[in-house]
Amino acid sequence: MKKTTSKNILATFAALVLLFLFPFVSCEKGNPDNSGTGNQENTENDQKPGDNTDSGKILIVYYSYTGHCGEIVTALSSNLEKADILRIREVDEDVDYNANGYKLGSDLISAIKKAPGQASSYPVIKEVDKKAEDYDTIIVVTPLWHSQMAAIMQTYLFQNGGKMKGKNIGLVVSSASSGISGVESDAKRLIPDGKFYGTSLWINSSNHAKRASLVKEWLEKNKIKS
Repeated sequence: MKKTTSKNILATFAALVLLFLFPFVSCEKGNPDNSGTGNQENTENDQKPGDNTDSGKILIVYYSYTGHCGEIVTALSSNLEKADILRIREVDEDVDYNANGYKLGSDLISAIKKAPGQASSYPVIKEVDKKAEDYDTIIVVTPLWHSQMAAIMQTYLFQNGGKMKGKNIGLVVSSASSGISGVESDAKRLIPDGKFYGTSLWINSSNHAKRASLVKEWLEKNKIKS
């Protein structure tokens, strides 16, 4: 009788121990997030402008040959009064890109396409007096040349795009009528680690007269303010 009672007590005790431990054992094996950060998705590199509505210190960097981009920058600066402005200039400012059916511009673009990773492929520009790394948001205003970003602006971004890692990047493109997908591709190639705003602002010959309202609407949509 005593042996039977002892066995019953041991069996009951063992059952209680298993019942107590079961939730912890099943949680360890069944929960995919229980192994620490290894199974958690890292979203830091996927952050986009707009997650933080504070634009911080803003730089508007532009190149303008015909003057159209300069007029767009005037519209931008009227809405972003605290933004700094940097104009990119070629060494020879008297060069005529219109000559011979825009051949010079075409040749410059072709040279970059052949070897985009080599500094010698890009035209020489004047030194700049502002550092991209000092800013939180950078708005690039550029013309379109032969379906690509103007070669002069490509030089600046080739030299400084790496310093824009993690920066908010806005792209504004001026063209006659051609689409801007090639310019967007150039921008993302030259600023591989920038946080681009969802949409670029395209101002062409048909809507250039409305640039002030288009600029204001684009800034508000992307919550860019100074």
